[in-house]
Amino acid sequence: MFREHFRFVCLTLRRLGVRDGDVEDVAQDVFVTVHRKLDTYDPSRPLRVWLFGFCLRAAAAHRRLARHRLQVQEETAPETAADRPLPDDELAADQDRRLVLAALDGIDPQRRPVFVMYDLEEFTVAEIAETLAIPVNTVYSRLRTAREEFREQVTRLRARSPR
Repeated sequence: MFREHFRFVCLTLRRLGVRDGDVEDVAQDVFVTVHRKLDTYDPSRPLRVWLFGFCLRAAAAHRRLARHRLQVQEETAPETAADRPLPDDELAADQDRRLVLAALDGIDPQRRPVFVMYDLEEFTVAEIAETLAIPVNTVYSRLRTAREEFREQVTRLRARSPR
């Protein structure tokens, strides 16, 4: 399970606001908790939805820590690979990734998980409603508002930085 879902957990944690430098540590904590709660897993439910719930709680706990409130997001160096894209393409992709992550940080914390689950992880509305224990109509409402917030953040961030 760890090998198969580690990347998913790391991406989810980052999208939920965990800083790049802390993602792997928080992911390890998620899997320790998953291991302890493995007997509560219902195999009739999708595993990724169940894991997302752990990621959601871990990211919220991480953000509540005072030591993380004032830290600025660190710049991460691009990975090196023999077949990596052209430098211009790599730079543009990195800038786009940073833009998306910064825009996600601007979405209200109650709406952000719905946006991440639906638009980025492609969970169904029913799965989101069940995972977050909210009505389906609330999922739709939060999703609509989160999309508006995301668009506003992208527009604001693009206006502030030259491309």
